Amino acid sequence: MHSYAQKTTEEDYATSATKKENTQPEIPFRDRLVFGGNFGGAFGATTFFQLNPMIGYRTKEWWVNGVGLNYFYVSQGGISQSNYGASLWSRAYIVKTIIAHTEFEMIRREASDRYGNMASVNVPVWLVGAGYSSGGRIGFSAMVMYDLIQDPNSPYSNPIFRVGGLFGF
Repeated sequence: MHSYAQKTTEEDYATSATKKENTQPEIPFRDRLVFGGNFGGAFGATTFFQLNPMIGYRTKEWWVNGVGLNYFYVSQGGISQSNYGASLWSRAYIVKTIIAHTEFEMIRREASDRYGNMASVNVPVWLVGAGYSSGGRIGFSAMVMYDLIQDPNSPYSNPIFRVGGLFGF
């Protein structure tokens, strides 16, 4: 005894050309790129300067992955410190204005005291957190993050507050 089954939905009869028309149009590479980062500074008894440019690629409408560069300088009471490095990051838009963010940084810390003595160390940092994004092609963001590695030489103390933004073409 043999039995046969056959689907009889409209989709089964659609041609490949019809199916192609129903898919979303491909978003051009240029429209998937986002740029941004954060910067800050203070001058006085303590001098502080930070620059953190970022570039990312929107793999999905709700997901952006990218790379960043980091530099910050602190000077107080004859002691100065330069921190620089690079990061890999990923950001998911949970809803239009709520974001989840993770970022792995490798930071080189170089410090000198008032006598000219130098010291340096490489520090791994893994940040995870969430926050608010204004959304749109130009977006402002505010996040609270936590350093999971907590290396004793880390320049961060938990929690970490970060304000910045991303913009696209």
